Amino acid sequence: MTKIPMLSDAPAAERVREAEDVRDLEGVREFGQAPGLEVSRNPPRRMGAAAIAVICVAVTSVSSYVFTNPEMPRIDPVIEFPWFIPIGPAFGLIWVVLTLTVMGSFYLVLRSSPDNRLRRVAIAAYVAQLAMHTVWAWLLFARRLPMPSLCAVLLFVAVVIVAIWAAAHVDKRASLLLTPYLAWAIFALVVTARIATGVAI
Repeated sequence: MTKIPMLSDAPAAERVREAEDVRDLEGVREFGQAPGLEVSRNPPRRMGAAAIAVICVAVTSVSSYVFTNPEMPRIDPVIEFPWFIPIGPAFGLIWVVLTLTVMGSFYLVLRSSPDNRLRRVAIAAYVAQLAMHTVWAWLLFARRLPMPSLCAVLLFVAVVIVAIWAAAHVDKRASLLLTPYLAWAIFALVVTARIATGVAI
């Protein structure tokens, strides 16, 4: 409202301006509470969260499976695997279980409340651990770089631990579902150390 010099200090004019300011503030609050703006504060829908979890984990699982399966052809197939590495149906079964548990865990984290401050940390840790898994497998089994792959798997284990810790504060079920993946990460560390150092275990 434009001030009129002669009435700018009049009590009636001041009351009119105050009333207009209150209406403006109420309008802003109503606009901020519009349903359309609250969507960003909600987690993804079930189908959306499931699609994200399946795509992210499946891409990592397939690429890592090609590199780590002892029976799959690769760039450099001459690798002296430790005797305790599972082969055949056992390897495939373990891989399916790991894939499904990580998918379920990631889904629960994605569906958790955005108000949880550790939700973003958990999501970032999930993405990082999937990426590090693929990098480790590529360095060790495709590029045959034992020491760099040992550094990668150490970081892989650390990121999985962070993911489990963050998931425990978001959804305990997600944290429990991720424990088999931690066991696999530790197993990968042992295998990598055996290949990198050549020390029998």
